[in-house]
Amino acid sequence: MVLRHQRIRRLNWTWPSNQRWERWAKRCYPNLSAQTTQQIIGEFDEAVRSTRSKRRNGDLNANYPWKLRRYRDVPYTNQDARIRDGRLILPNGASGRLAIRIPQGVTLLGRLMEVRLSYGRAQVVCEIPDEPPGMSRTGQAQTTIGVDLGVNTLLAATDGEKAVLINGREAKATVQWRNKRQAGLDSKQSAKVKGSRRWKRLQRRKRKLLTKAHNRVRDITHKATALVRAEFPDAHVYVGEPFNNASQKSGRVHAQQVSSACNRKLIRQLDYKCAGTTEVPEHYSSQTCPVCGCRRVCRRIYVCMNQKCRYTAPRDVVGALNVLSIGKHGSLIQSQHIPSHIKYLRPDRATSRRDDLQSRTGDTTRQRSGHEQSSSGGHPASSSALRVPRSLRL
Repeated sequence: MVLRHQRIRRLNWTWPSNQRWERWAKRCYPNLSAQTTQQIIGEFDEAVRSTRSKRRNGDLNANYPWKLRRYRDVPYTNQDARIRDGRLILPNGASGRLAIRIPQGVTLLGRLMEVRLSYGRAQVVCEIPDEPPGMSRTGQAQTTIGVDLGVNTLLAATDGEKAVLINGREAKATVQWRNKRQAGLDSKQSAKVKGSRRWKRLQRRKRKLLTKAHNRVRDITHKATALVRAEFPDAHVYVGEPFNNASQKSGRVHAQQVSSACNRKLIRQLDYKCAGTTEVPEHYSSQTCPVCGCRRVCRRIYVCMNQKCRYTAPRDVVGALNVLSIGKHGSLIQSQHIPSHIKYLRPDRATSRRDDLQSRTGDTTRQRSGHEQSSSGGHPASSSALRVPRSLRL
């Protein structure tokens, strides 16, 4: 492959695809396993593409593979390599199998993933499962929290004792503002000749708009996850898997809101700022009562239909509780501890207003601190400012 690569570059031909290289190498090397041949081709192709990318970015010191090695490590995938009766079995096509005795006292730490046969030794790569959450960095028992992602409520987090709900209307308004402005620019741009000055001017405006919206959403997710870290320091997070596929069964407006949610950004930020994240399935987590297991569909406030239970709480808190139960026990467990203190936070301000929700038996009261919170009027730009008609100006 090194020689063929040099010839292709010298003749200025197009570099073949990975599939074409595999068709070329089929039955050409009978003394190697087919999986081994494909692995070597994939590694060589990746080396060529990464070198080409570095050179395009200005790194002229990056060199293509050029050495004609007399011996190269032979890779084996987990589909070929096997461990039988204390021996490592490596198939090599028509030349037969190579059996390597595993020394006594050597045990694999996890599932066998890859084996590389070097000169005089074999390197074994194993998959080590993540350890369950145990002790925190400070030496204390590590806390675990459940996080339910949403649209109007950006995320809800709880550890069973208290719950935090972070308002997501600012991110929702930013996405709606971006979509409306982008639709208007696309409509104007469709009437221009592609490549003209006016078309390029509209293209620059569109790029500026998308950059501004992207930075705004990134700032909101950063502040929202920072609030979760402040409330639950050094905690392991169980988070529900992103629900973008659920938009296929929804209406047009709701499907657009769900598909535009920034769930992956939130999960990456939580994994970076907390003590790791674990994604769990969240089927029926917002519809199942965490006390009695009754299932029903509700809007923003969940009210249990069971007359003996009648548990009432925000739907996002119910989802976070059930996600925490699924992460800890693997399934929905009823009669768990219910948080009695709920905070409402807003990530769009430096000093977020905090509202406390005192949950009582059969009744839920909300206490506001400071002024009444007003609903979001859209993007916080000149569009939300009060405009005085020209006839009334002095």
